[in-house]
Amino acid sequence: MKTLKPVNQKSIYHSYADLYEKIMNDEVDLDKAIAAEKMLSGMNKTYANELKRAEIEHALKMSSEHIKVRTIELKEFDSTVE
Repeated sequence: MKTLKPVNQKSIYHSYADLYEKIMNDEVDLDKAIAAEKMLSGMNKTYANELKRAEIEHALKMSSEHIKVRTIELKEFDSTVE
């Protein structure tokens, strides 16, 4: 079954709850459950890192010094190959 769901903290929490329910009802193979838990944990870590990035960016904006943070997703190449 493939479904597309919005991914936010609430949907991740519900995915954990759904996975737990399936494990307790013996509806899912344990290996598959472990793999799903690893994927959900990765999503959660990504969210936590985004919160940290936003917090640092906010703190830098509030400081008197001008410090620019490079956004990796938008970074251009440092040099060109000739």
